[in-house]
Amino acid sequence: MPVFSIIIPAYNNSRYLPDCIRSLAEQDFRDIEIIIVDDASTDDTYATMMNLARYDGRIIPLRHETNSGTLIARRTGVSEARGSYILFVDQDDELADGTLTALHRVVMERPADIIHYGVRVMASNPAAQQAAAGMMSFLNPRPRTLHGTDILRTQFTQDGNFDWHIHHKLFAADIVKRAYAFTPDDRLLVADDFYLCFLIDSLAKTYVAVPDSPWYLYHLGRGDTFGRSLTAEKLERFAQWDAAALRLIREFVSKQRSTIARDDWEDRLTDARDRLIEHTMNEWKDNLDAADKTAGLSAILRYWSADAVCGELYRYVRDYGYAYLVSTDRQSDQSVADVKQAKRYLQAAQALERRHPDADYDRNRHYIQLRNIAYQHLRDAGALDAGGSAERPRSPLRRILHALRSGRRGSVD
Repeated sequence: MPVFSIIIPAYNNSRYLPDCIRSLAEQDFRDIEIIIVDDASTDDTYATMMNLARYDGRIIPLRHETNSGTLIARRTGVSEARGSYILFVDQDDELADGTLTALHRVVMERPADIIHYGVRVMASNPAAQQAAAGMMSFLNPRPRTLHGTDILRTQFTQDGNFDWHIHHKLFAADIVKRAYAFTPDDRLLVADDFYLCFLIDSLAKTYVAVPDSPWYLYHLGRGDTFGRSLTAEKLERFAQWDAAALRLIREFVSKQRSTIARDDWEDRLTDARDRLIEHTMNEWKDNLDAADKTAGLSAILRYWSADAVCGELYRYVRDYGYAYLVSTDRQSDQSVADVKQAKRYLQAAQALERRHPDADYDRNRHYIQLRNIAYQHLRDAGALDAGGSAERPRSPLRRILHALRSGRRGSVD
């Protein structure tokens, strides 16, 4: 029985798979198995992994006949895993030399259901290079130990949370197998990790974050379209996947209320909702072309309630309003742009509120908090009219969002 089972879901893009496998097979800690699950690739991925397996008996190649998505590919690997601990590695990433020895030392000294180690982001294109520093600050954990209900409470809360990537975490195998027993045959893609972390956190008893541990080599931008503009159609899929993840999380909680004793399930569901809509709306704001903003927002509203979407619009008002509030030179080009952006997003939020008056605004604490802070920043900055509110838009949502589209490309999106 190996100590570590390393599971790699693979789909096309076989170019980087040999480097990934080499970084695992050449670790100085040898008591491992490497399970590669080819999710019905149409390129030479299966041939590549079969060739790698010929030279190392610890490599176990598996193959799906039908493409099923990462969630199910990982589940296939988990079902075959024999190790005491499970790691997930993406096919175009690697582990740094000595990672498994270091993780084994942690296991021996501080055994836990979740051992969270750090990341070194390897930027593969200019856009990825710009994003790398911010990502590393979030992906590298703050050293701490959590127990019981504090694990789930901490991971998805607004403050003090930790990232929800499945890679760069070592899991006790029995916890992961129990978590995957609840998973359906759904395709979530970008929301896979979030969903699995919620399940694992709900079952785990101990969490340890390892300081100064940049052992997972994350190749940002390699093999994907990072940095390219998003289409409205792809954004709609993001909205759909994130909403589906929330639905599955709610179904899990509904079934486990009587089994897993905790008195904060509703708060944890609220955290999950807020983080998932935040992801969808950030994709809309940061990666969708200005000309597609209206269509993108309409697509999001097919899957998410108006109060959740408005809350995120007020988050942007809050952020731009605060930047204007604390500026030492409010006549500068940057400050003028900040206050314009704040008012544009404010108008968009107000228009949505008028179009959806029956949304659950009064019960959405996140929306209320963001809305109140946004208005307060604008009031403190003197950016509201004498009546205490911004100039109210007179046109419907489509025309209001035209203001977002007409802004300078790069400033709005």
